[in-house]
Order: sequence, then C-alpha cells, then structure tokens
Amino acid sequence: MIATPTPASLYEVLRVRTNASQTEIKTAYRSLAKLHHPDASSSSPEAESDGREFIEIHKAYATLSDPAARAMYDLSLSGRVQCDRGISAVGFRPNGFYSTRRWETDQCW
Repeated sequence: MIATPTPASLYEVLRVRTNASQTEIKTAYRSLAKLHHPDASSSSPEAESDGREFIEIHKAYATLSDPAARAMYDLSLSGRVQCDRGISAVGFRPNGFYSTRRWETDQCW
C-alpha cells in the first residue's frame, strides 16, 4: 500500500470547491465511493483497499452534506485565525469547551 498525504480539508477529500453545491458534493461522493468502497473495488491488487479511504470519504460527505455541520466546519476553517485574537461566539471556545459551564454546575446532585 502506498502512503498518500493526508488532505488538508474535507473539501479536498471529496475533491470539490469550498463553495460547491449539495448536488456537486453528492455527485463527488458517489463517484469516489464507487472507486474506493472495499466491496465495489475491482479485482486488481492496486485497487484493493482496507476501507480507510472510503471511511474518510464518508466522513467528509457526512459533514459537508449536513448544512449545519458544514457551517460549523467552515467556521472552524476560517476561525483558526480569529481564535488567536480571543474572539468567540456565545461562550463557545476554539477548543470545544463552553466557558460559562462548569463540571460542578452540570451535575445533578
């Protein structure tokens, strides 16, 4: 198996532009799934895969096909620069934790 570099974004995994429509994302997913699905790959040794590529393709499609998840992902891509300046939205921090919530206040005693 030849090691391939890890794509920098989910858009690169699906080989679409960042402003791609839902139809373009779905079409790209289906064409890549046909190529990389372990059960659908051809019998040649080069085409054999352990499913890792397909899993990455599916994860990218699952995120980019959901409008809310895609919006959050796009914010995380553009938010990396803003995080250094301390900008956060409604208590959400770049590390994924809420600033106003504490472990003690979440417990039901």
